[in-house]
Amino acid sequence: MKLNYKLLALPIIVLLGLVYISFMFSSEIEKLKNQIDNIYFGNFIPVHKLHIIKSEYKNLINKPTELLKSKNIILENWNYYNSQYKTIQEREVVNKINKQVTNSFKKRNIQFYDYMTKQIDLLIQYEVSSASVQRKDFLEKYDSVKNYLFYNQIFIIIFIGIFVVITIISTIKNHNKLEYLVNKYKSDSITDGLTGLYNRKYFDSILDETTVVSYENNWESAFVMIDIDFFKQYNDTYGHDAGDIALKTVANVLDTLFKDEYDYVFRLGGEEFGILIFNINRVTLEKRLKILQNAIAAQKIKHSASKTNFLTLSMGVVLIDKKIYHMSRTDIYKLADKKLYQSKEYGRDQYTL
Repeated sequence: MKLNYKLLALPIIVLLGLVYISFMFSSEIEKLKNQIDNIYFGNFIPVHKLHIIKSEYKNLINKPTELLKSKNIILENWNYYNSQYKTIQEREVVNKINKQVTNSFKKRNIQFYDYMTKQIDLLIQYEVSSASVQRKDFLEKYDSVKNYLFYNQIFIIIFIGIFVVITIISTIKNHNKLEYLVNKYKSDSITDGLTGLYNRKYFDSILDETTVVSYENNWESAFVMIDIDFFKQYNDTYGHDAGDIALKTVANVLDTLFKDEYDYVFRLGGEEFGILIFNINRVTLEKRLKILQNAIAAQKIKHSASKTNFLTLSMGVVLIDKKIYHMSRTDIYKLADKKLYQSKEYGRDQYTL
């Protein structure tokens, strides 16, 4: 069962997207700050208006006859300047000079015009100085907000990163659990619960392909049907618990001796076992069957109903070669069963091939 890596990639993509958006947001905030800085302070300090006013007062000193023209220019620019936003401290200063601007046209005095140029000049310096302080305060607040946003972004990224890691770990764990259950189900569906060998269902599926596989690879293969001699009498004498132990012992011997790449061992049902061996010749097959007989004898499982007083096996063996490639699963099984019956007729504890 394969892990869905596309599903795991999704939270990682989301995290990377969030990181990208966060830094894009920071970048846009910086751009916005620059725009606000330009717009805000451009309007906050209309110093150019003050320069116009100062210039007109100087013009009045040199050309008193142009009072009406200069007055209109001064008042127009002063009213614009005076209407702009001012801090409380600035408003106090501007209000004071506002009165002086109004009075300057009543007095019509060159010395007062000169005084006003100096007052406006001081106001310009005050505005520049005040703007510098205001801008510094603005940037400090901006940096504070920017840092606050940055640390919150880092916190969110870390939080979501932890969430993503937990999600991935949880997904992998759940996948592993599911894979374990699926594999266990597969294993349970093809193995015998008592002996751990392959079961009859799996045997049928493999036996179906035996002649095809042997033919395609030009192999000789073998099917060995095994039956424990006088097993019913064994159960009657020693009990079913002892019978189960005997079945497990035989199964362990079979599993130990037949574990090559092309060996398959089955419990076909009751006291009956089967072995499928691919790519084997007659001589090797008979050697292995004799080893099996000796291994069972070495277990020395007492069986009073047997002629040897020990538990023994009878076997029917079919060597699948070119002569019987055409045979079906049922034919092969029946032929092995027939040879097993012959082994029993001939005295048991032997094989017939």
